[in-house]
Amino acid sequence: MGIKSILMNKFLLAVFFFIVSCSSYSQTCEEKNDQLLMAVRSFSAATLYNTYATIGSISDGFVHKAYDAETVIGLLDAQIKLTENLSGVFEKLLSGKIMQSNSDSSYANGSIEILNGLKKQAQILKEYTQNKKQKKLNEYEDQRKNNWSAISRLMGISE
Repeated sequence: MGIKSILMNKFLLAVFFFIVSCSSYSQTCEEKNDQLLMAVRSFSAATLYNTYATIGSISDGFVHKAYDAETVIGLLDAQIKLTENLSGVFEKLLSGKIMQSNSDSSYANGSIEILNGLKKQAQILKEYTQNKKQKKLNEYEDQRKNNWSAISRLMGISE
């Protein structure tokens, strides 16, 4: 055998292994969809948790006079917009029948409920920063607790 045929055999062998490895990693549309939905769940779970924590941090910053009312309102408006945007994404996924399994639909609906709760928590805090009424502070605390219960249930973590 000449050098050319040895190189050609090695080349063909390399191409064969490349094709075999590529075909073994190919996925069906359903498998890709499942992976994308898992990514949506993971990113949204992180967003729900972080939005809850962020609103709490903004509240703490206001109570400890690190933020004035104007700063708090600006920060909360950003969180409200975030909750509205993510809620809209879930609504489109549901209306477009992208979330076909019961567990995916249930997760999306649960997330929308939590996002609405987080939005309400932020709105109550905004009202409290403007009038500092104990009633608003009590409403805020109740909504905060309700939101944490819903988040922990959705994520399967203990309260």
